[in-house]
Amino acid sequence: MSTSSLSVLIAFFIFLLAAVITRPIAKATQVPHPILLILTGLLLHSTQELVPLPLGALTTKEFAHDIILMVLLPTLVFETAYNMDISKLNANRLPIFVLALPGVLISTFTVALLVALLTPLDVSLALLLGAILSATDPSAVISAFRQLGAPKDLIMLIEGESLFNDATAITLTKILVAVFTIGGTLGSALLYGSHLFLLTLIGGIASGWILARILLKLWKKMPDDPFLEISLSLLLAFGSYLFAEEILNASGIVATTTAGLTLAMNVPLPISRHSQQYLNHFWSYLSFIATASVFLIVGLWMDLSLIWENAGISLVVLIILWVSRALIAYLLLPQVGRIQRQDKAIPIEYQHLVFVGGMRGAVTMALAMGLVTLLGDETLLSIAINVVFFSTLIQGLLIKPLTSHLCLREQDINDNIATAEITLSALRQGRQALEPLLRTELSTRQAPKTLSDRIEPLIKQQEKQLHHWFSAEVGPIGLWNRLMLRCSSVEIGYLYQLFDQGLISATVYEELKNSLDEQMEAIRHEYTRPGFSLLPREMSSLLHKIHTFIYKQPHRLVEQEYEMALARMISCNSVLSELKLWAEEEQIPNAVAESVEKIWQGWLTSSEEKVRVLENQHPDIAKKVQSRLLENYLLTAEYEQLEQYARQYLLSEDDAEKIKAALKSQIK
Repeated sequence: MSTSSLSVLIAFFIFLLAAVITRPIAKATQVPHPILLILTGLLLHSTQELVPLPLGALTTKEFAHDIILMVLLPTLVFETAYNMDISKLNANRLPIFVLALPGVLISTFTVALLVALLTPLDVSLALLLGAILSATDPSAVISAFRQLGAPKDLIMLIEGESLFNDATAITLTKILVAVFTIGGTLGSALLYGSHLFLLTLIGGIASGWILARILLKLWKKMPDDPFLEISLSLLLAFGSYLFAEEILNASGIVATTTAGLTLAMNVPLPISRHSQQYLNHFWSYLSFIATASVFLIVGLWMDLSLIWENAGISLVVLIILWVSRALIAYLLLPQVGRIQRQDKAIPIEYQHLVFVGGMRGAVTMALAMGLVTLLGDETLLSIAINVVFFSTLIQGLLIKPLTSHLCLREQDINDNIATAEITLSALRQGRQALEPLLRTELSTRQAPKTLSDRIEPLIKQQEKQLHHWFSAEVGPIGLWNRLMLRCSSVEIGYLYQLFDQGLISATVYEELKNSLDEQMEAIRHEYTRPGFSLLPREMSSLLHKIHTFIYKQPHRLVEQEYEMALARMISCNSVLSELKLWAEEEQIPNAVAESVEKIWQGWLTSSEEKVRVLENQHPDIAKKVQSRLLENYLLTAEYEQLEQYARQYLLSEDDAEKIKAALKSQIK
């Protein structure tokens, strides 16, 4: 092994060790993980003379630029796009678009104008600085929001902005470099830049979408194999980037983003449930490694003498950046109008957090390193490092207290009620599990009876506490909200059970789960509750209607609609049974229980009516759906038994797969 290869391997080991050590420290100290990683990188840089570590490859501008832009960034972008909640992305598409395209342009030109006026940098360098600083990196922000239970729409707003403005910032930087290289008049430069911008974006979108569609077709034809499927997803993420960059001369990041989003739009993917779980875990781990590496590289590149030398300009640039972010958050964003399902304009609390959430990170660093190679000047790099470090440090430390102060999380009493409800559910499940043991020979040993006697007072204590909160502290409206949330959560559980048993497809489960999630989000954050439609999302899509007209396949949508109505009919019945039991056991006021019951009864009635109508209008399709679902149910039960034998080492995995294939062919 060569010295350079060994140094890269040791550097990876050091980075992995640093990520593993700092993660539990971040959780224990409540300091955002990216800040600890940057400080660790700075420590590694500062101790190089005392403890020389083989990190030289990562301090080479060309290598660091390539590793961030061609390896780490595609990993982060693809994972974010693949895990994107498409329904929420679609609902918030307008504010995200405004932040990602006009927002980037406003940020770029505002920073460029003020930097050119207030610092010694010329206009061309100021424009390039504005472009590389327009990309946001909200890693610390999103982590804090999820810990604090912030609204999902707010999380989507900031995560969606980051995903799309990364691509915009990279494309804009490339175009500015090309325009400055070619020269010419201002008009010709603008025309050339606009033309190049459109071609770059369109080429990236087209290549990413086409390659993702090819992969989806391959997955449908392939036998289930998690290793092949994960490998193909890797080829898609990096292959789409390289194909767009090297062959089409388009935007690789746009291609990778589009590829990830295309997969997200087709979730559940045409692979087995276990394979999709492996795929999700694999990309989550790669994202963890890539995020840690990016912030460690930022710290590793921090030269304290260079920071001090450019401290004045960096401070001015940081303030200018905050001014441009304020323009976007407080002037541009409110003009968008409404966030998903809200009856009012984007709240001022959201605007505050969009302002603070505009931190800089990996893209800024990678682009700055690339400009050093092109321009031979490290001024922009030193400014970029300072801005990334201080924006992450200051804004990262502000985000948690600000989110808590703005009261965007549930009130403590609601958190306590939710915890008590879950605890009570677990205790009742434990009591139910003990009941069969009380009728066996074990009952003579007194152990089951002792445990049962221990559980009963705990159940009564939780019931008493909940009754007190509901009657004395929450009030009828709060109780109604809690009961609605509880019923929605329970129905999602029943729907998952139907999916797990093979009685409904993954597509139908996701459709219904997303609709119930929207109901829960509306209740939690006081939105107007949306209507619950039994139509698939595709039914309202103009593109899909055109597709249906061309290929004449309306039966597929009828099948999905019928399956959704069947699933809803079963789950609503189950929820109504649970609700009746809760009302009796927990002494829920009749008016509240009846109000919630009326909602689920209405949904049940509409589902039953939908099933009747479709069975009368399309008897052959209804019969086909019933047969398919029952076949899936039977196969799922048989597969579970085979997997249990394999887990008990009574059967090899290869033999289990052969038997599965034989059973499937016999039943089908």
